[in-house]
Amino acid sequence: MPLSDIALPVAVGAVLSLVPLAGPAPAADASTAACKGARTCYVDVSVAQIWESPDKVRPVDAKALTNPVDIRGWFAAMAHDLDLRRGVPGETQALYGGRVTVVETTTRNGVLWDKVLVHGQPTPRDAGGYPGWVPDRLLTKHRKKDPYGTTPERITSATAWGHPTPESLAAGAPAEGATEYSYNTEFAVKPVPGEPSLVEARANDGSPIYFERDDFEEVPSSGVTGADVVAEARKFTGLDYLWSGTAGFGYDCSGLTSQVYSALGITIPRDSQPQYDAGGGRAPAGSAEGERITSTADLRPGDIVAFGAGTSNVTHVGIYVGRNAQGEPMMINSPRTGEKVREEPLSNRPFVGATRFL
Repeated sequence: MPLSDIALPVAVGAVLSLVPLAGPAPAADASTAACKGARTCYVDVSVAQIWESPDKVRPVDAKALTNPVDIRGWFAAMAHDLDLRRGVPGETQALYGGRVTVVETTTRNGVLWDKVLVHGQPTPRDAGGYPGWVPDRLLTKHRKKDPYGTTPERITSATAWGHPTPESLAAGAPAEGATEYSYNTEFAVKPVPGEPSLVEARANDGSPIYFERDDFEEVPSSGVTGADVVAEARKFTGLDYLWSGTAGFGYDCSGLTSQVYSALGITIPRDSQPQYDAGGGRAPAGSAEGERITSTADLRPGDIVAFGAGTSNVTHVGIYVGRNAQGEPMMINSPRTGEKVREEPLSNRPFVGATRFL
């Protein structure tokens, strides 16, 4: 589970019974709607919540367990009670099309669950990827190859609506058949003839999805600067904190930092402590190595600043943005449950050091 500055989430009351899932929405090819015993699979919903255990899922989590998923409905179901948000029994999240390796399966109340390793989220917990559980129906064993021969691009707005037809997109979102995808979701795209403001992408099953052209950019191959990192992070100012969040619907602290770097083509650890450790020669498999910064006087914009009780107990991270008019070092971060992404002084927390990945 990602480290944070709050206590580990505690289950709320007697809500730990497993929720039977509603059936998935009809698909043109039902064989693409589930992993069905394959070892390599792909996320088949806009955002897949990765859980600690099937047995810890709560009734309030039902909308996060269906295909298609209803992430905003899930948030709304928890909106009245901060303890529900604080107590999310989640490990992390995975975005549409993301690759996972299935290492174990189990059935609870007739529902098939997969224990997976999420690729692209380095962690010392497992060299193969970030571990956790997901309902099998949120995955697929099929992912069509890029039919365009183009360089993949990623969504650069907090979220973006994909539509089944150009006409549906022109009518506005939300619309029937449309899906809201997260920042940093990757697609192969091509221009739409006669519609320069649109692009066509492909779903896992090969069907077309239409987006606004401005929602996408190519992932930088080099030349990323600290100013780029800060500009990306500032897009999420005002976004709600979500424990285990790695999507543009809500981030935890290390979810924000890791996804901003990922969108810029740099893979760093998923969690706070490993992000700090990567600056001291202890980057987990698949992560970029970093440089240790020990003094706030030496910070540069884009550095991952770390906080906690000590160097082996890092519980929070943010992105250094520079100094304010009063000369205070500032960061942008996703603070804690019930609060929103914001810029604030480093002095609000016990600084233990920083990691420079650029």
